[in-house]
Amino acid sequence: MLLVAHIVVDYADDHSSLQISGFVVNSLLIVPVILVSGEFGVVGALATSLLGSVVLLASVFYVSHTTHELWAEWTILSGVVLTALLVGWRDDQTRAQRVFFDLATRSGEVAVWEYDAQRDTLLRSANHDALYGLEWQQTWCLETFINAIHPDDRAYAQAAVEGPLAPGGPDKYDYDVRVVWPDSSIHWNWVQGQVVVRDESGRGQLVRGIDMVITRRKEFELANVRLRLLYAALSECNQAIVFARDEMDLFERIVNSTVQVGTASMTWVGLFDEPNRPARPVASAGAEVTGFLAARELLCADDHLSTWPATEAATTGEIVLRDLVPDDVDELGRLAAAHGFRSVAVLPVSRRGEVVAAVSMYSTEANAFAEDLRPLFNEMAKDLSFSLDLFEDRRLRSAAELALRESEERFRGVVEQSVIGIYVARNGQVEFANETAASLLGFNSIDSLLDADRLTFHASLLDQSALDLSVYTESEIDQIVSLERPDGSVVYLRISPVQVTLRDGPAQLGVIVDITALVERDINTSAHLREIEGLLHATVSMAKSISEERDPFTAGHQQRVAEIAEIIGEAMGLDNVQIQGLRVAGQLHDIGKMSIPSEILTRPGPLTDVERRLIQLHPRSGYDYLRDIPFPWPVAQVALQHHERLDGSGYPQGLKGTEMLLEARIVAVADVVEAMTSHRPYRASLGLEAALFEIEDGAGSRYDADVAAACVRLARAGKLPM
Repeated sequence: MLLVAHIVVDYADDHSSLQISGFVVNSLLIVPVILVSGEFGVVGALATSLLGSVVLLASVFYVSHTTHELWAEWTILSGVVLTALLVGWRDDQTRAQRVFFDLATRSGEVAVWEYDAQRDTLLRSANHDALYGLEWQQTWCLETFINAIHPDDRAYAQAAVEGPLAPGGPDKYDYDVRVVWPDSSIHWNWVQGQVVVRDESGRGQLVRGIDMVITRRKEFELANVRLRLLYAALSECNQAIVFARDEMDLFERIVNSTVQVGTASMTWVGLFDEPNRPARPVASAGAEVTGFLAARELLCADDHLSTWPATEAATTGEIVLRDLVPDDVDELGRLAAAHGFRSVAVLPVSRRGEVVAAVSMYSTEANAFAEDLRPLFNEMAKDLSFSLDLFEDRRLRSAAELALRESEERFRGVVEQSVIGIYVARNGQVEFANETAASLLGFNSIDSLLDADRLTFHASLLDQSALDLSVYTESEIDQIVSLERPDGSVVYLRISPVQVTLRDGPAQLGVIVDITALVERDINTSAHLREIEGLLHATVSMAKSISEERDPFTAGHQQRVAEIAEIIGEAMGLDNVQIQGLRVAGQLHDIGKMSIPSEILTRPGPLTDVERRLIQLHPRSGYDYLRDIPFPWPVAQVALQHHERLDGSGYPQGLKGTEMLLEARIVAVADVVEAMTSHRPYRASLGLEAALFEIEDGAGSRYDADVAAACVRLARAGKLPM
């Protein structure tokens, strides 16, 4: 009944006396009947209801004509107390209050409650205890709540509850907390409360709030976090490849970056010096790494190594993703679990196609390296292997240059047997070349190369203009060129010319390395990036489908909004990048509705104020889902702003004018048009003309004038998908 009083006071702030009277008749007149009919019969209940409602109506009338809200609440409270005295306060009080709470919520994942801090008792809806995996408890106190919380979260949860109760504490609060069910499964609940009564010292006495199950949202967020961390590790890996001086420097950068960005709790790199032997650690970072590697060294005398993750990765050449448990199949797995690690990912790293090292990443979280992350791990392993090949190329080139500088005679002895193509040129004419150079350049012999008047090169894959060899023999900067051989085949070469002084004057020495395989790999990488872009759109489509499955009556709504927004954007002259962003933002603008119970989304009748406010949370929920995903477009902001209006009448932020993104203004218009022309559970389609009237009527006030004009023009021309 106290909740009823507060609801009436809140309702009175924004409604006329006539509206309030209707509210009281529809809600307060019925509730007392339910509360007391079991004790006094229907006649007694109706009498009690009429008496209580008369007092409440008088109180509400007073509330609507006064600014003294506190006095108004006490007036209403007196009517509630009078009604309660007629009902009786024995065991029936608890039963009656539970009936009221049961009426207050019908969602399986949302419960309401009222906590009496002085008595340490919780009045709650019937589904409340199920949110903690429990059968109905006769009593529920703070200790009951704390015992249901995950041990690591108990101190945080207790502080979150007791902080607002303290004098000077905040009136409103909310927090996420892990709950351990009796079957040991872990779930997430969101708790929101408000202190509504404080004593003279300011200490909270009465708190009201709601509990909501958010396990699916949390799992989605954790998956996004893991993906983001792996993308960060991949970015750091690429940075390490660019700036590393050599292999050891690369390995040190890799282990430090994966730990620093949070991808792993501990990382170490080992080299395989001998076949079928454990990897030798050469770089490591993170928690427990010293103790773990020291204990691992004691196990290396064991000949049964085939189940070790690093050995398995080296043998198969495949990424190893594994969860670790105390009773793991091998001693190393048990050792890792004993050090607090719960999952491992091992990346085999190759040089010239042979696995020479393994990067082992350990996490203290179970399933931290899920199977869906394998493609990104493969990309990281390929990048590291590619860098080892580059280091090998660099080593070979440095060795060749060093040999060339020592003396011409020694140079001839070395280059004639070198696997690298080497030539000497003067004034654009090749005077010397080894067999490898002649072969790489497509000649049958060294003499045929020396007799050639001109060699045809292409400056790059994009510029196909023919250039003389002198272009590359007059510069000391490496050149990457494509060469068309006499037989018509095309190869890609790295030519590194250097200035030298020979007995008969200055000349240039060129080192030629065949990088055809590397260039083709780059071409394949470009194709892979296009595949990733396709996967991104497929993922967006999947997320859209998951969102719409909760509300089958609006299935296809997001896709149609995306199509309408894209057409409007094209008509307004937006560039291709913005058009693509509009498409993705439109497909995901209502993803926040996944946090709303489907019973509310599909209800055919009108919604209550509480349910309407709950639905109005979906832009913020959508923003929370999307904000950490590194889209190249403002997708999360569009999801947050698509219910805003230019005049500030929208929600959740009440933005005005250009505070809204242009993309959000377009999606807002597309959303209104599509919603009004589609059927809903609570009404039939209003038709295109009604939708266009709404857009024209609000142009320049609620909706962007340019967007509204483009929408109306396209709709009347039949160019919008309706």
